[in-house]
Amino acid sequence: MTKNRDIYIRMLMFIIDIICLIAAFLIASYVWIDLYLGRFIVWANNYTFLVAYLIVVLLFNSSQYFLQRANIEELMSICKTTIIVGAFAVGLLFFTKNADDFSRGAFLITCVLDIIFDYIARCQLKTYLKKKNSEWMPRMLLVAEKREAEKVIHTLNDGTDMNPIVDQVILTDVDEVGKTIGNVPVVANCSTMLSYMKKQVVDDVFIYTENPREQWISKMIEELEKMGIVVHLNMGITPEMEQFNKRVELLGAYPVVSFATNFFDGEKMMLKRLMDIIGSLIGCAITLVVTVFLAPFLLIESPGSLFFKQKRVGRNGRYFYIYKFRSMYMDAEQRKKDLMEKNEMKGLMFKMKDDPRVTKVGKFIRATSIDELPQFFNVLKGDMSLVGTRPPTVDEFKQYKGYHKRRLSIKPGITGMWQVSGRSDIEDFEEVVRLDLKYIDNWSLSLDIKIILKTCIAVFQRAGAR
Repeated sequence: MTKNRDIYIRMLMFIIDIICLIAAFLIASYVWIDLYLGRFIVWANNYTFLVAYLIVVLLFNSSQYFLQRANIEELMSICKTTIIVGAFAVGLLFFTKNADDFSRGAFLITCVLDIIFDYIARCQLKTYLKKKNSEWMPRMLLVAEKREAEKVIHTLNDGTDMNPIVDQVILTDVDEVGKTIGNVPVVANCSTMLSYMKKQVVDDVFIYTENPREQWISKMIEELEKMGIVVHLNMGITPEMEQFNKRVELLGAYPVVSFATNFFDGEKMMLKRLMDIIGSLIGCAITLVVTVFLAPFLLIESPGSLFFKQKRVGRNGRYFYIYKFRSMYMDAEQRKKDLMEKNEMKGLMFKMKDDPRVTKVGKFIRATSIDELPQFFNVLKGDMSLVGTRPPTVDEFKQYKGYHKRRLSIKPGITGMWQVSGRSDIEDFEEVVRLDLKYIDNWSLSLDIKIILKTCIAVFQRAGAR
């Protein structure tokens, strides 16, 4: 977690620094060359600052201790970086023999403006990252004895560093469900903690105990790994746990051993999100065009809302609303109970051939997967990804066993492994689970691209769609 956090911060700072540098350069060029000198010069070497900055980034890590630095220290860090970038830029200009086109006035203004812009932007970024209610901050469930819980909560929730926020606690020595410790609610006890974690939103679990002989620790890690929940255990108490996938991390001030079925690389996950944003923007544009042509046909046959909105369960049990073009009559949900005996799926999902609730237009948009297009807005919002696992309904989720929840350890997707492996032809929910877990365990950017290409082929061939 800490490694991924540092990667996120470094990438955010890199983007901010580049934007500030470009803005400073453009303003300096306009003010000094256009306004002051009264002439327009196109700098053939306007890439020099960017090249110099990239070299500095490779040599120095200015994001290190970013959250711990005071404002004056941040200003000094920016000044130092700007001076080094300027020195590299001058060196590159002379090395490439392009110094004749170089404007010293514009250069100095660029440096001054870059310091001002970068300082303001970094302070805003730091404020944002430290906000307690920021969704960017990891949410943590703490499992500990009462005495240790108070100490850990005070350390992690003190607001001085971007530590994971403890927002739930389970006490192992006393039953104080309903009470609070350091403004953090006690949500379960020893006998109810597994059932609670299975049904509620839990990103990470931090088990803190001084007793290495506790028998429940190994069992707890095993059960939480089945659910796809990352577990952190304080160092020095990991006997007989070699069979678990683990790595050593620093959780705030605590050295821990973290356990998970799969540790995702932070940089690759950022690229996945970037791919989601680009893909969803294209998909949203297509959706708007399709809406104009589809709406009259759909609404004439079945008056009502154009879009179908349903509560679904996303990553680690978070609720969100999924959007589709409505392919059924308005009373479809009420009629579902009468059709349950005709369900063709084994397990928790509902599938039925020639479902009488589907309209004629609905059959067409389902066969062509047009009904799924509004989900691109879910992807743009961040509730979903282009590729992931199928988001279950609330009723399905409430019937999940522990290992089923591991399907929700990543964001749900518009498409996924099971959709390109048969889609509606698969009639066993456990097979869906198996394919989703296979995707999670073997995830890579190349796998996402492969699934997207297979989905496009399946859509054009109308394979397995209902």
